[in-house]
Amino acid sequence: MRNSDCSSRVSWFTLLVVVCVVAFSFVPQFELFGMLTSKVDILAELRDGDAYGEEPMEYVADIERLEQELAALEEVECVVAQDSIPELPAVRYEWIEEAEQRGVPMRLRSADLEYYAGREVVDVEDFDTLPNRRFDAFIEKLASGEDVRIAFMGDSFVEGDILTSDLRAELQELFGGRGVGFVACDIPFATVRRSVKRSVSGWTAYSVMKPKSAPVHVKDNFFISGYLAEGKAGATARWESTDIFPTLDSCSRARVLLLSRDTSRVVIELNDSLQHEFEVAGADYLRELYVEAPVNTLRLRVVEGDILCYGASLEGGVGVMVDNFSVRSNNGHAIFGTSATINRQADELLGYDLVVLQYGLNIMQKGQRGYSRYRDQLRDMIAYAERCFPNAAVLVMGVSDRWVKSEETGKYEPIGSVDALTSYQRAAADSCGVTFWNTSRVMERLGGMSKFVANGWAAKDYTHINYIGGGRIAKSLAETIAARVYGVLVEREAEAQRIMELEQLKSLKYQQLLQSQIDAVRPIIDSVDIDAVLQHDSIAKEE
Repeated sequence: MRNSDCSSRVSWFTLLVVVCVVAFSFVPQFELFGMLTSKVDILAELRDGDAYGEEPMEYVADIERLEQELAALEEVECVVAQDSIPELPAVRYEWIEEAEQRGVPMRLRSADLEYYAGREVVDVEDFDTLPNRRFDAFIEKLASGEDVRIAFMGDSFVEGDILTSDLRAELQELFGGRGVGFVACDIPFATVRRSVKRSVSGWTAYSVMKPKSAPVHVKDNFFISGYLAEGKAGATARWESTDIFPTLDSCSRARVLLLSRDTSRVVIELNDSLQHEFEVAGADYLRELYVEAPVNTLRLRVVEGDILCYGASLEGGVGVMVDNFSVRSNNGHAIFGTSATINRQADELLGYDLVVLQYGLNIMQKGQRGYSRYRDQLRDMIAYAERCFPNAAVLVMGVSDRWVKSEETGKYEPIGSVDALTSYQRAAADSCGVTFWNTSRVMERLGGMSKFVANGWAAKDYTHINYIGGGRIAKSLAETIAARVYGVLVEREAEAQRIMELEQLKSLKYQQLLQSQIDAVRPIIDSVDIDAVLQHDSIAKEE
């Protein structure tokens, strides 16, 4: 009887645990102490970390479709410019509660960045052979204190704003600007970003990596962010600034990007107090809700209609904005699953100056030396990015260091293919005439992956860095950029000095010439009898 009672109790206890776990699986995500909780999913491991139960989509480059989309977009823009069709609904809807006092661009001098002149950095390799090199234009804008926007596209290596949060903070401290930039509306799995708090309700979220789960009107409209959320009346999304970095709070403008094919009504609420309702006329192109006011929290609520929301951007001041576009399980090919039309329209609204491509970590195989297929795919990614963002420079970020566990010893050891994949990535950048940055060399200088793990800068999978490790790499990239800007400032100041000296020389030569002419006529002037001339003039007047 005792064994039977014990077995019965174990069975009842097991049943109780299962019931509790299943019950918790129906509890939605919620915010606790500023952190977004993860939704319980007892089948998560079987689903490979995704709720849809399908394998991540492997896209191939369709450059012909890209060209057709952009050609159709350019044709429509040309027709609209000629005013040959009725006026279309607005692209931007504005709410100016308090006009932003943006001030003037930072006036940098070389002395402000002199610290970076002596730093030994891993420089950006520029393979652009055109007269007006795009990366140089990006650096020139930084040196001039102008607005600069960076689209940082990557995989799980930078998920959660790892690396990019520190890069953003470093660049904003140097060159101005405030805010976290673009943050998705909703994504189909739980994640946390320390740089922003987000809470959502009533949305259906989709990933470009799982297009089979998305209806046609969704999967044909992905942005490079990789995620899109559909919401009807009652759906809400709230974004809140944090103070983890000095430049994240005190934002003074916000943008919400969305699609609304039919007329819809949405409410924007600022700082849990001020509200403004927008009636968005139906149209099949990207729309922006633009707000100018002090922004600490931003809340979007759908009142009527069905909208597709990409996300919101929290910004402020003049300077740098870094948008994190990480997509889990993406080796970069997912860019081919995004809409060229949406990408180009977003670029016209936001204006990107640099597109970073950080991929390749998950395709490395132990000891593999040949990556020609990936090199060719990367070339297509570069071409796709250049067509979608025609004014932006492209920076290929080399793969990071990675170690794997040895089957023989059970210990971690170098994967043995980092240098090979890096060389193929550099070759792709070279053949496309864009820039390249050697991430593995940076990590090598910092001690490599073993040192990162030992120092607590990376996870014990010897693959993924954490916030601390990301901060180390971000600082190196920021120093590289700052050193480039310093060089531009030195050249500008030297040129200004040369011009000033030339003007001074011209002035001196003019004075010398004038003096020589005076000296030449002085004997003649001195020989003239002024009294006789005056007397002669007086007589002439009397006559």
